Amino acid sequence: MAKVKFSPKPHADVLLRVFDLPGRGMTRALAESILALDFPEGDAARIEELNVRANEGELTGEEEAEMEAYTNINDLLAYWQSKARRALQQPA
Repeated sequence: MAKVKFSPKPHADVLLRVFDLPGRGMTRALAESILALDFPEGDAARIEELNVRANEGELTGEEEAEMEAYTNINDLLAYWQSKARRALQQPA
């Protein structure tokens, strides 16, 4: 099976329509909440562990899939945090 590179853009486009609360844009409260999101401590430790194993070339297929999932979620989170920062810079 061919590997498909995850692209956060289609997902982000759908979420943009969801978060564009009836045409008014992202609210300040939503933007602040998005900026507060981060991986829980256990997940952050697991990501670090997977990074070490990846750098050593020792990831199993299952670990590669797990790392890919973390990377995809991180990319999507970074995208939304960027949008949130921009929303907070807009005049109220």
